[in-house]
Amino acid sequence: MTPDVQALGLEGLPLQQALVASAIDAFYPDEDVLAAVLVGSLAKGRGDRVSDADIIVLTTRDRHRRADDLFQKFEADKAIFYTLTGEHNGTVSFRKYLFEDLTSAEIHCLDLAEPFLFCQPYRVLFDKADLIRQRLTDDPVPKHADFPAYTCGDDGLIWELFDCIKWLSRGNTDLAKGYLKKLAHKLDE
Repeated sequence: MTPDVQALGLEGLPLQQALVASAIDAFYPDEDVLAAVLVGSLAKGRGDRVSDADIIVLTTRDRHRRADDLFQKFEADKAIFYTLTGEHNGTVSFRKYLFEDLTSAEIHCLDLAEPFLFCQPYRVLFDKADLIRQRLTDDPVPKHADFPAYTCGDDGLIWELFDCIKWLSRGNTDLAKGYLKKLAHKLDE
């Protein structure tokens, strides 16, 4: 079944809807890409103009390590201001994007060996191998306030500061101040 981005209910956020559709177009056709899930505020139905498209992609046969071509398909024809590229545990590669229109996206490509579990709420974009049901948990969604700071070093500062700007634009000054304090502490180490 071909993924239907219209079913996600993002009509009120056309820029984010276009990012999600573009990610599906880039990743879905690949035979080593097995599933993709939208998480975060867009999956909750509480996204706003500055919400990023948080997408988790499950891969096989080490496709997460050789996904540059898939990321490049996603990047095509986009005005990108900033990209953060990284990996975790040898089983996850990711790219975080800030675009010139102030939209943003995080795409994490996980090997099936990565023990990642999905918390509610999430929205399945596609699941070619019926994998998502096996990775569900009732655990609560991690909170931004609990995220560690400075995990990507100096390369990640732009992303972290942009997160703080988003929180401030929503009036969540306590979250932004708390995170900036954690960040400042890390920078002093």
